[in-house]
Amino acid sequence: MKPINSVPDIKNERFFRIIANRLQSLDSAFVGITGAGGAGKSTLAINLMNYFGEDNALAIDLDDYLVSRSERGRLGLTGYQPRANRLDLAREHILSLRSGASILKPVYNHSNGENTETELVGPKKLILFEGVTTLYPQLDDLYDVSIFLDALEETQIKSRIERDVNQRGYSIEEALALYENLKPHYVKYIEPTKEKATILGEVGPDYVIHQKH
Repeated sequence: MKPINSVPDIKNERFFRIIANRLQSLDSAFVGITGAGGAGKSTLAINLMNYFGEDNALAIDLDDYLVSRSERGRLGLTGYQPRANRLDLAREHILSLRSGASILKPVYNHSNGENTETELVGPKKLILFEGVTTLYPQLDDLYDVSIFLDALEETQIKSRIERDVNQRGYSIEEALALYENLKPHYVKYIEPTKEKATILGEVGPDYVIHQKH
């Protein structure tokens, strides 16, 4: 499998080439992308989809498998905790796509915290799954290549403010409070999954990704 378009993110051309080299011997592939909130998972997945071509590639956000915000609040859960995510359904859907079947995927709305809509998704040669839960034990055996974006704390804070304030309607104070609230669960649930990744990248505040060995 080879890219068909030019690198969509020139500052990270080297990292894109590393990923392409991992995929070149495969006819099709499932790629998992994970890391902290604000590490650039969605951006990397979308750019890789464009790099390999939308006719061949598809990006799926595993946030779509979150339970509703109101339910998480009732149970006292953050989005990083396994019980806050429908991981059994995510696994079922990934296995269906691996078998060549289409799925009716939930769609999570970050504005209102609901996932009442669905979307029909069919198989592609390259499917990119991105989210904080990508390499949780319930899902970590499902990918041909996995990527962990290890973002510096400065990068996470900067990205959260840009995304949560500008795109999701949070105040700066709410965005920073959310970051602090999630930090212990990042350390407990997400950071350990970097040991499972086949490609590890460090993301600086300029959003340049350097491969870590």
